[in-house]
Amino acid sequence: MSEHEQTARPVRWREANPEAYAELKRTWGVIGHSSVLMVLALSLIGTSLTLGYLHWPGWLETSARLGASGAAVGCGAVGLWRLVRALFRSVRAVVRTRRRGADGEAQGETVAVSVPGSATVAGSS
Repeated sequence: MSEHEQTARPVRWREANPEAYAELKRTWGVIGHSSVLMVLALSLIGTSLTLGYLHWPGWLETSARLGASGAAVGCGAVGLWRLVRALFRSVRAVVRTRRRGADGEAQGETVAVSVPGSATVAGSS
């Protein structure tokens, strides 16, 4: 008897597909980290724009602006890369889970059909 038949309650998707659920859970964590990196990038862009009002010497202002802009681009790029990669992995995990579910049903039907046929052949000998 399966777990569903014993407890008379439907099996949750996350219990039936722990691998895909774990990947989706990781994706939410990566989305959170990527959001923080994007906010940091926006903050660094604001810092870079604000440095012009401080009236520092030309070379110091330029180097500070370049540093803040470079850090903003780096944070934004890393955040975006992690976000796209995590979303791709999640989609791949869900597709893989659906494919396994379809393959599992097909294999179960094949075994159910072939077992009675082999039993009849063995019984007639």
